[in-house]
Amino acid sequence: MASHNAHVIRLTVLVALLLSPRVHADAPPRAPADKSLCAPSGIFCAQMDVDPAETRIVTGHRILWRMPGWYRDAHLADDGEHFVVGYHGRNLLQQDYKPETVMITFWRRDEIIRRVTLSEIIEDESNLKPTVSHFLWGHSVGFDCQGRFVIHTVENRRIAFDAETGVAIEVRQETYPGN
Repeated sequence: MASHNAHVIRLTVLVALLLSPRVHADAPPRAPADKSLCAPSGIFCAQMDVDPAETRIVTGHRILWRMPGWYRDAHLADDGEHFVVGYHGRNLLQQDYKPETVMITFWRRDEIIRRVTLSEIIEDESNLKPTVSHFLWGHSVGFDCQGRFVIHTVENRRIAFDAETGVAIEVRQETYPGN
């Protein structure tokens, strides 16, 4: 029995390590592939094609609107009108980043509403966490139950944005995983 428990503990630790963002932090991203994602309600979905790079917002089999591009970190609002694109490196910034690096882009249909830069979400760049080849800034959480788009930064800040304007409407302290 003790041997079985030790095996279960080792397996649990291994799974936890494999699922940890820090273990995969510097793994190269998967090659782009066609994908679909749905709004939290499931009523509207985004179908993203790599070649040609295009995103279609659909309900059932009906295309509502299209926009250019394929996005690694993308989120569709429940209204089917608003689409949020996170930083292409997801949680990892290039080492040669600039404070004006665009981290989040808010869209309404095929028009950009607002771009949010690194300097707007990170108060002190020295708080960025170095990895082997990048900096960890935080990550996109997605839409919350109030329809706000949420990110979580390494500065222990959880920032909620109005999806219609791209403006931060709530900032609260919340410990970042791994801090």
